[in-house]
Amino acid sequence: MKKWVTGVPGTILMILTWTVGWGLGFGGLMELYDPRGQIGDVWPTALAIPGFIGGVVFSALFWMAEGRRGFVEAPLARFALWGVATGLVLGGLAVAAGLKLPAAAILGLATALSLVAALGSAVVFWLLARWQTPVVAGRAG
Repeated sequence: MKKWVTGVPGTILMILTWTVGWGLGFGGLMELYDPRGQIGDVWPTALAIPGFIGGVVFSALFWMAEGRRGFVEAPLARFALWGVATGLVLGGLAVAAGLKLPAAAILGLATALSLVAALGSAVVFWLLARWQTPVVAGRAG
């Protein structure tokens, strides 16, 4: 399973993890907070888009800064660092796009959500790297 958490497959899996995490995780929480859609509708879909962009940005920052180090080899503090950096990039993009919230609120929210996504993806990758396929013992004889 270790081959799925390194290189190009690892990058694709990281982007997918961020997309699903933002879409189902944060989008699901917003559906609980706003069940009638008064603030917005289809939260999972709406939040999967910044999740995808965040996954791409996070993977690019990680690759540029960590070099040949894989996702499972980086310490949790580095995941947090790149998550915060990704949040600042996402917040900056949202401010530049003209989202109708104060810039500080957008940057703070994007940074906090990206930090959670980075730590969550670190846990997912850590678990995947340690997942062992059971070996079936053959019968001697």
